[in-house]
Amino acid sequence: RGEGVACFGGEIGDGSLAGQVRAMESRDVAACCRAIVEEGWEVSDKPDEAHRPASYRDIAILIPTRTGLTSLERSLTEAGVPYRVEGGSLIYRTQEVRDLLNCLTAIDDPADEVAIVGALRSPAFACSDLDIARFVSGGGRIGYLRGDLSEATGRVAESLRVLQDFHGRRGDGSLAALVEEFVAERRLAETGILDRADRNSFRRMRYIAEQARAFEANGPESLRALVQWLEGCSQQQMLDNEGAGLDDDEDAVRVLTVHGAKGLEFPIVIMAGMGAAPSNRSDRRFLVNRVDDSVAVQVGKSAARFKLGDVTNLEQTEKEHVKAEFVRLLYVAATRARDHLVFSLYRTKRASASDAAAHQLEAAGACVGVPALQFAPPPATPQPPFKGVRVDDPAATTLEQFDEQRGQLVGASRTQTYTSATRLGRTAEAKEAAEDDTEPWSRGRAGTRLGRAVHAAIQSLPLDPDDVAVEAFSRAQAVAEAIPNRAPDVARLVRAAFSSGAAQRARAASRALREVPFAVALDGVIVEGFVDMLIESPAGLEIVDWKTDRVAGEEVQSRLAEYRLQAGLYVLGIEEATRQRVHSVTYVFVSAGREESPGDPAGLASEARARVAAGVAGPSTQL
Repeated sequence: RGEGVACFGGEIGDGSLAGQVRAMESRDVAACCRAIVEEGWEVSDKPDEAHRPASYRDIAILIPTRTGLTSLERSLTEAGVPYRVEGGSLIYRTQEVRDLLNCLTAIDDPADEVAIVGALRSPAFACSDLDIARFVSGGGRIGYLRGDLSEATGRVAESLRVLQDFHGRRGDGSLAALVEEFVAERRLAETGILDRADRNSFRRMRYIAEQARAFEANGPESLRALVQWLEGCSQQQMLDNEGAGLDDDEDAVRVLTVHGAKGLEFPIVIMAGMGAAPSNRSDRRFLVNRVDDSVAVQVGKSAARFKLGDVTNLEQTEKEHVKAEFVRLLYVAATRARDHLVFSLYRTKRASASDAAAHQLEAAGACVGVPALQFAPPPATPQPPFKGVRVDDPAATTLEQFDEQRGQLVGASRTQTYTSATRLGRTAEAKEAAEDDTEPWSRGRAGTRLGRAVHAAIQSLPLDPDDVAVEAFSRAQAVAEAIPNRAPDVARLVRAAFSSGAAQRARAASRALREVPFAVALDGVIVEGFVDMLIESPAGLEIVDWKTDRVAGEEVQSRLAEYRLQAGLYVLGIEEATRQRVHSVTYVFVSAGREESPGDPAGLASEARARVAAGVAGPSTQL
């Protein structure tokens, strides 16, 4: 189901500018992604497997250059299409990363007024142009080492004091720690998630922190050196993926450059940005013909240009080479598609005259017999976050009273009573045997080293792993848990988990998430936990929990009764967090090869809520 090859758009010859054409194309690309999923285009994961409806993660948007990325991101967001940008050269062009680089530059160089203004206007400080203008007109200066900021008031002055503080701290620790502290203190990841309702901000902030960590891997470096290095990276073709391997469960369209897609394959490919044309540079200083080893040199501009050698012929040869390379790039893009290929023909009249990619496709007959897709108008712009939320005015009448009340509120909220679903669900004997305060990183996984190794391998492997991958991951996780001699046992249990009915349902589902964390407030107690797997289907959500301890078949039912409270807390936590109904809970006892449910989700949740209300609680902690 769905078009094998299709196109949309065409030449816009009404005098529209390139930016306007890119905006039109971006809206249709987003609409195309929605149509593919809503109309149920079908894909197949393997040649001998049945077709399944496509999801967003099956779609890749390939663009030849980074020019239209901002417009494309905006359209995908407005259309409600989840997406992720892949390829380092694209990531550096995203607005979140540009804003963060401005902030880091402002922290490093107090004399860079352009970077400081960019930082003030970014989401990190959210100062408007009016705020900045009022500050300057009142005698303030764009710089945090000029004059005395201690007495200045207002958002701009407060922001400059923050930059001043980070400037003083920039040499106290690692660069990665500085980036992470700035992102955390200014709430950049949270702001992006709330504003755009996706993971992109979090992923991009994490990416820059990882780049900083890699940059200083061989020894301490200065913040200025890091900023210069990051700026240099933004000008290069890079194949890094933001969060590659960490967010593979996300149902999101992938956005890549054609260069970044080399060697990859996708069920559905949308070729966008085809208004781009081959580079037509005629000012190369050095020209070389590798066939006959002839060389030419040119220096200067136009009539004053100095030429040495056969510049004219070598320039023509270079232009032919560039055109041939451009056609090869189109071939690479088109052959990334496995089941469906859709290409955009949007371009200006001027781009057609410059041999734009879309013009070349049409001239080569790519549109003959190919349906031209038409899309409905884009949906109305989604309501902004917190639309309709009522905010009561504070009861305080002065700023001092407000600060005092706020301090009391924050102080009271910092002490929370928390516990975990796993802790509450264990028997006393199991708690004593399993809890190990020396390994806080293992929280949320199984209580034994073998169990943790199995859970880690299941989390890291794809849902349809081959035997080589299972062996490799099992061996690595066994070594990480200091039980290398038990790698065969880990591999055996991992294979049993992936051959279970729950794993089969996960492979067939539109989305299946692993190691899903949750936290829910119940009667003053914060209950936290990790769900091993969450399977999404039209009927609702299915919670899957892997049990790796050795349990005989006849012991399954008695052991299952011990997990009723834990299962109920899982249901409460997931339903509170997602506002979706949990339709089933499945415990997979991999050693026994059994899948069982501890009961009806609604009943389990009701029972768990009553137990918590009766006084089951954990320790208090100062946050």
